[in-house]
Amino acid sequence: MILRVFPNVGDCLSITDAYHHLIALYENDPNRKNKAAGSLGGAVNGGTIIRKKGFYERIR
Repeated sequence: MILRVFPNVGDCLSITDAYHHLIALYENDPNRKNKAAGSLGGAVNGGTIIRKKGFYERIR
């Protein structure tokens, strides 16, 4: 799902915008907020995106 929010290397979104875009992708899921947070955390730990100064940027 992260790759749908950050389709290209170098894409940058604020933390809030990234979270809201992911929530929208899980629109009918009652656990959408947890899944969105987990997707962001997993992408950071996996090295797909990095967090810097209130933004997420795709690096890989």
